Amino acid sequence: MLHAIWVRHHLRPGQFWLLPRGEQLFLMASMELELEAERGQNGGKGG
Repeated sequence: MLHAIWVRHHLRPGQFWLLPRGEQLFLMASMELELEAERGQNGGKGG
């Protein structure tokens, strides 16, 4: 998940771990929604 956040949004893992826990959880949940939406557009293939 952190790799996807880095590649797509340029947030380094070190920066991520410095964030408050609530912001970390928000970013992880947002990234999960983004990846799920992408999977839905691809018919569940790849991604």
